[in-house]
Amino acid sequence: MTSRARTPEAGGSGDGTGSRTGRTRRFDDSARKGDRRREQLLETAERLLETHAPGELTIERVAEAAGVSRSSLYFYFQGKWEIVDQLIERASQQMFERDRTLEATSDLPSYLRAIVTAAAEGWRQHRVVFLAATERSAHADETTDRWRSTMGRFADAIARRIDAEPDHAAAVAALGGSRAAAEIVCWMVERNLFMHFSRPHRRAETDQLVGALAVAALRIIGVADRA
Repeated sequence: MTSRARTPEAGGSGDGTGSRTGRTRRFDDSARKGDRRREQLLETAERLLETHAPGELTIERVAEAAGVSRSSLYFYFQGKWEIVDQLIERASQQMFERDRTLEATSDLPSYLRAIVTAAAEGWRQHRVVFLAATERSAHADETTDRWRSTMGRFADAIARRIDAEPDHAAAVAALGGSRAAAEIVCWMVERNLFMHFSRPHRRAETDQLVGALAVAALRIIGVADRA
């Protein structure tokens, strides 16, 4: 009787909820471990993209590099293209979160310069992933729609910032409005960064390109750069 009386106390509750709490805690720990393992597998795949084109990436290569079995990899991803798409989604989300912090920038010229700089930094950090994204978007399927949707999120953010300064309404009206102007800016930046990071380059060249793209973006929107 004494030992049974102590059992609920060890579980943290005398009404039976302690054991359920314990199971929930173990489940949560397992979920966190699963998330960490998934991130580790994505990191491994991104490193492989440094030396292999997306089409050359295979489940076998990722599994071998990560030190896991093929079946273990399939537990997290349905195939290699899901791995590539998850890498694209992860890198895009990181860039988008970075851009969201810039929306409160004091003036539109400073905001646009910061956006272009942040985009270039995102490409520098995840060059192989965004190159893969551009390659994937060349196919007329749901991948194209996914990448266009991603670019659309950036265009929406820029359009909101333009609309916050009504003085520029006349300039963007000729382009079809703030959203259309923002989309032009987004694709201009994306195409130029793609071409730049597709070849060997020096940091000074990247800085020069960022400056040129910022000036071009300001001119598209009809804003004078006061810097």
